[in-house]
Amino acid sequence: MKTAQMSLLTLVIFLALGVTLYLIGPTNQKEQPESWSSFVYTQGYESGRYKKLDDFNDYTSCRAYSIETSAKFEQAPWECGLRCRFDSSRQGFQCEAMENK
Repeated sequence: MKTAQMSLLTLVIFLALGVTLYLIGPTNQKEQPESWSSFVYTQGYESGRYKKLDDFNDYTSCRAYSIETSAKFEQAPWECGLRCRFDSSRQGFQCEAMENK
């Protein structure tokens, strides 16, 4: 009798775990809108100083703005980041993707 109870308890635990993993899976998470941010490093990459502008709808518009701003600062390096957010533990911005093409 104890073996049947233990088997049933184990089955219930694994079933609950499976349902939980399914409910929090990536297909059920809210999709964030695509938002690009421009980073123009006015003193070079190593300085940590940059001009940032958010809320570009696509990479093309972010790139155009970055190139224009870069030209004002003697062809300063630039990047565009996708879905950037400030990470307080790293004291800087973290992006899903960074591009400079």
